[in-house]
Amino acid sequence: RENTLVYGAGVKAEKVEYHMIRVPRGAEYNLQLSDNTRVFLNAGSSLRYPVSFTGNVREVFLSGEGYFEVTKDATRPFVVKAEEIEVRVLGTSFNVNAYPEEKVIETTLVNGKVQVDHGTKENVLTPGMQLVYDRINGKSDVREVDTEVYTSWKDGYYYFKRESLEKIMD
Repeated sequence: RENTLVYGAGVKAEKVEYHMIRVPRGAEYNLQLSDNTRVFLNAGSSLRYPVSFTGNVREVFLSGEGYFEVTKDATRPFVVKAEEIEVRVLGTSFNVNAYPEEKVIETTLVNGKVQVDHGTKENVLTPGMQLVYDRINGKSDVREVDTEVYTSWKDGYYYFKRESLEKIMD
């Protein structure tokens, strides 16, 4: 697939080596991590990730927006750290929107189950649910959403429902 970076699963590392990918505005990029997890990165996003996962947790660091199709591994949870929130999964598909300039961070679950941690709070999401974390007051809200609105970008199109022109232009 075009614009896709693939890491081999057979790579063994004695120490953890991290790579960082930055996607410029107006572009999108995909990568396949060493555990076969697929990550779709939206414009203006970055992801810091290990070349090969070691230890008991598969951990990556996101700034911006990413859609994750996580490979199941019951013994090693996959964790996305995005600004003030942490999304913990075993195997699922979900979107995280955590651009530094935005007032909120949104986590949208397509399938599977995720746990979203922020501060001392934990929320478990089921498919079709979205957690919106407000960076100003530190509160969160969980609601049911049309996931296509929040994930269509990864398939090359944008789907909007009752959205302001200002938000669409962003």
